[in-house]
Amino acid sequence: MITLKTYGETKMSLFTKRISFGLLMTLFSVGVAFAEDTSTPSQDETQFIESETIDTDKVETPVFITNWEKPIPLTLSIDYTLVSDYIWRGINLSDASRKNGATHNEGRRWPNQQMTTGAELDLGKFGRVGGSLWFEWYCGQEYMTPDDGDKTLQEIDYTVYYGYTIEQIGLDIELGFIWYEFPRARSDADSTQELYTKLSYDDSKLFRMLGLDVKEPVLNPYLFIAWDLDLARGGSYYEFGLSHDFVLQDLGMKDLPLLKNMTVTPAWSMSWDHNWLQKMSLDPSKGGADNATGFSNSSHLANMVWGLQCSYDLKSALNIPDKYCGDFSVNTFMNYSHAIARHLLDDELWGGVSVGYSW
Repeated sequence: MITLKTYGETKMSLFTKRISFGLLMTLFSVGVAFAEDTSTPSQDETQFIESETIDTDKVETPVFITNWEKPIPLTLSIDYTLVSDYIWRGINLSDASRKNGATHNEGRRWPNQQMTTGAELDLGKFGRVGGSLWFEWYCGQEYMTPDDGDKTLQEIDYTVYYGYTIEQIGLDIELGFIWYEFPRARSDADSTQELYTKLSYDDSKLFRMLGLDVKEPVLNPYLFIAWDLDLARGGSYYEFGLSHDFVLQDLGMKDLPLLKNMTVTPAWSMSWDHNWLQKMSLDPSKGGADNATGFSNSSHLANMVWGLQCSYDLKSALNIPDKYCGDFSVNTFMNYSHAIARHLLDDELWGGVSVGYSW
């Protein structure tokens, strides 16, 4: 079982500096982008085109066409999420109850706050490289680690990756490394590391090969595989998923003020594992970390997740120019995890709202 401990001020200071650095870098980039607006557009930024004069009584109207391009192929992003539970691969990591090691049951559902800051550099024909920091704060952490007082930081994830898209067949390959850090955990279980690969397929390529006029991906299939290097050493996790974006503007709602900027996305995924779920379980009665000697060589289906997300495109709604924003949206979502490995997992229902921005 992954029990929890109190970290010293020095350790917490290091976490604070990491969080502050990620925020400052993102805010600095946004500030630079907006500051550029105070300058007078150059001839390279806009082209002036005079409209034809159809009637001498009409006044000619100037038209401006923006030709702004990002000075460097770097994308910066930040995302904030408020969610009812922190469910990771079917495991509820925000269940402050006696069965998961808490001193007593929490008595209510406390929200989780999550934030991601990221950067990605486009290498052109050589692919892309990127990295991110992910933070999880649990508002009910005091019930799980009462000795820590009001400290709520539960997890920090550091991710670096390389990706490459084979355009001819529509296959995207991403290879990455994740360092998971658990500030409230005991010293011998305060982190773990993982190697992963993710394969994503643009199935519109297949439909066009079959003679169908399909321009956008239909089911967006993906396969995710991860290999743990520490706490679940020798274990591996697998996930296959499908999703589809229903852009309401393309479904005859382009003239409706609110709905025209909305996208509804149903999703489904199934996961299975080999020697991973049992080792990462928080419940020692199920063979969790405190019951290490009882591990057995096992492979089984873990869970299925059905999800529904509704996204509202704030960039289009507010008509924000590209020079200030790549993507800007607010999203609501609801997910249901159906446990297949019932000796290790429970059914879970959770949802929340998020706001994401990128430049």
